[in-house]
Amino acid sequence: MATADLHRLNRLQREHSAWALLRADNAALVLSLLGAYFDHGTRRLPAPELFALLDADLQSMRDEGFDVPRTGQAYCADWVRAGYLLRRADTESREETLEPSESTFAALTFVAGLTSATSSVTESRLTTLAGQLRDLARDSDPRSETRLAALRAERDALDREIAAVESGDFSVLDETRAVERIREILALAGEIPGDFARVRAELEALNRELRARILDDDGDRGNTLGEVFRGVDLIGSSDAGRSFTNFYDMIIDPERSSQIDEWIETVLQRSFSYDLDPDQRRRFRALLTEMERSGSEVHATMTSLSRSLRHFVQSRHYEEHRRLQRLLRSAQQQAVKAAPLRRPYDVLDVELVRIGMSIDSVAALHLHNPADDLVTEPVQANEIGEVDLADLRRIVRESEIDMDELADNITSTLRVRGSATIADVLRDHPATQGLASAVGLLVLAAEHGHLVDGIEDIGWTAPDGRLRVAMVRRRRYDPTDPVFSTEESS
Repeated sequence: MATADLHRLNRLQREHSAWALLRADNAALVLSLLGAYFDHGTRRLPAPELFALLDADLQSMRDEGFDVPRTGQAYCADWVRAGYLLRRADTESREETLEPSESTFAALTFVAGLTSATSSVTESRLTTLAGQLRDLARDSDPRSETRLAALRAERDALDREIAAVESGDFSVLDETRAVERIREILALAGEIPGDFARVRAELEALNRELRARILDDDGDRGNTLGEVFRGVDLIGSSDAGRSFTNFYDMIIDPERSSQIDEWIETVLQRSFSYDLDPDQRRRFRALLTEMERSGSEVHATMTSLSRSLRHFVQSRHYEEHRRLQRLLRSAQQQAVKAAPLRRPYDVLDVELVRIGMSIDSVAALHLHNPADDLVTEPVQANEIGEVDLADLRRIVRESEIDMDELADNITSTLRVRGSATIADVLRDHPATQGLASAVGLLVLAAEHGHLVDGIEDIGWTAPDGRLRVAMVRRRRYDPTDPVFSTEESS
């Protein structure tokens, strides 16, 4: 048994981030800063806000002689790589957020236990243990006669207590013991963020395991989708999912939550509550709110994982992942075969084309400053002049094909000839815009004409004065088309 524990602890010492954090050279720096920002229910912070807080505190530490040469953003990048912080995308604000990992919460709890002034052997803690043991012994008893005896004993105790209260002969909990119980409640509540982080980490690990199982499964889409739905049920029925679901059901129960809220307000109205410091009073008042908010976040994680698993298969994205995985494994197998023949540092007579993209953190992006686009030079006002329509028309014709002019030319030719091709129109009306006129006539012929047998030559004058000729297929304009008949009737 001792040998097995030794192997287990050696593995934890090598792999667990909490152990690595506690033995790190800058453990005091990390725990002091993260403990200040992520305490009393604060689960996550926007990355820019955390960077600003870190920079301010780091500057204060430098002023006191501490060697902290890096920026807050650089420290956070190291802590993310080490597993002390988790980087996530906030769907509501579309901003990157940072939050402590399960291991960081474990390290913070351990250090808080070393420095806590409250003794772990208190009357309130022993009372909590005794009550839990009593409830466990009663609720797990399968025999009706012993359960009835226990319930009757509790009823008799309640009757005696009721009689004592009615007679006025009862004792009130003294202020010292009452404050002790409040601190015990706050200590238990302080462990909830770490518990939520552990549940969330277990759910995400289970999600990764299910996705890996989907990629390794060569079954068809129906079988894979069945595995996904079983996996979704597995997320909810896992130890983490089941324990959290029971907790969350109690929190969102209106009767239970309103009762807890009423108890909190009642306790805060007692005189002994003023023996607490302002931070403890604030934490005690927000006890239910913080649990509801943290519970909602974990519940949203469970829902998101379930939806993403279904979408992963229903959208058939898993097939592309499978194909990529097969290619990677094939490349690895080929590399193993080539290993005895060529060394990794051998120069190959093969030219490789490097492709890919550089992936940067969202926090590394620079925001656009609209002030950079402001015109610094004063605006010059020009005198108002008269508009020359002919000149405006000339300017427009330099960049646009005058389709109205071409439609009028086609209508005029059709009125005279009865039928017309592109060459007929150009013979009656020379191309005033050169090649642009010829192109416009081709467009109108394709849209409002039809092909006929044969080809024909069309000509126009280039800007340098030379005659240009092109050979095109014959197209005859449709005289009944509204574009031309309307013009003709007018």
